[in-house]
Amino acid sequence: MRDYLKRLILAAVLLCFYTTSFASDFSQFVGGFNLQPAIFFATSTTYTIPATGTYRVSVEGGGGSGAACLDSTGCASSGGGGGGFAEVDQSFIAGTVLTITIGAGGAAGTESSAATCLAGVAGGTSTITASGFATIQSTGGGAGACVLTTGTATGGAGGIGSGGLNNQTGGAGGNATYTSAAACGGGGGAGGNPNGTSGAGGACSAAASYYSAGGGGGVGGIGGAGSATTSNAAGGGGGAGGAGVAGASGNGAGGANKLNLFSTASVDGFNRIGASTSSIGFGFDSLFDPWRAITGGGSSGSTNVLSGPGGTGAGSGGLAAAGSSGSTGILGGTGGAAYSNSTTGGNSGIGGGTGGCAITAGACVRGSAGSGLVTIERIK
Repeated sequence: MRDYLKRLILAAVLLCFYTTSFASDFSQFVGGFNLQPAIFFATSTTYTIPATGTYRVSVEGGGGSGAACLDSTGCASSGGGGGGFAEVDQSFIAGTVLTITIGAGGAAGTESSAATCLAGVAGGTSTITASGFATIQSTGGGAGACVLTTGTATGGAGGIGSGGLNNQTGGAGGNATYTSAAACGGGGGAGGNPNGTSGAGGACSAAASYYSAGGGGGVGGIGGAGSATTSNAAGGGGGAGGAGVAGASGNGAGGANKLNLFSTASVDGFNRIGASTSSIGFGFDSLFDPWRAITGGGSSGSTNVLSGPGGTGAGSGGLAAAGSSGSTGILGGTGGAAYSNSTTGGNSGIGGGTGGCAITAGACVRGSAGSGLVTIERIK
């Protein structure tokens, strides 16, 4: 009995030793576990640090909206740019008060008056400040523009992050080129992300009474261009894993997700678009280190009725038809919209820019761009 107790005590000591050693060794490789899920701030407010530690602070600017135009002989509207991104890991003591300002997304708008052009609206700047702490800010994406005569409307510039240790630029809006008797809308740029400059919206060009639209940008690649020379054309939305495919007198496919699959779903198989019940937070794939958990794919362009929505971090395809272009998940830019009659652009998720809208009759509706966002996450 005494030997049995000795062996039992020895086993307990060894188990305690190996468990402690494994946890210590594992933390060397991963840099420690995140101590709490990220907290999301979608409106301007203040936040008091609850406990002394190291926090990851991430700031996204608002996206810019694309332009809208109407002219019986044709016109072109470019897309709005995505908001910038800035991030820093910062030590705070308990009781520090952070002041958070959230930039608005560029507003939606409708153009229904002949021979007129409605410029897009730039996104707002998001900031976070505290006493003794350098201001971190991300400017909003630029506004789309339009032309009613031969020429090119330049897309809105991507917003710029500053003040962090990781500062990135949002994707620019897609340019739109009008040649003659045609209309086209450039895609919106993707919102900024921690892994590098986000994808620009797809450019568009059209001639000879055809219509084209560029795809929205994704965090992993640009939206596909729309080039209409012998028939209508619409580019695919960029994905988290790659660029959208150009539509050359036809439809382009959406960009791949992070598994290199041509699907709008995230890597866990869920589609996080709009009011999806599988959304986490504001549509991220994870509550831990959420800005790096963005893995969806883009949707295809369409020349028939509507284009589908883009996944997490991905753009929607352009629409060269009467109907509605798809909205997007977080950071994705929406595709442009163009046709001979009324058509509607989709709304973009957090930080994403919206595509331009161009028609020759009816009413042209551009969607609203995504607002900014701040996240705070204790990591040590």
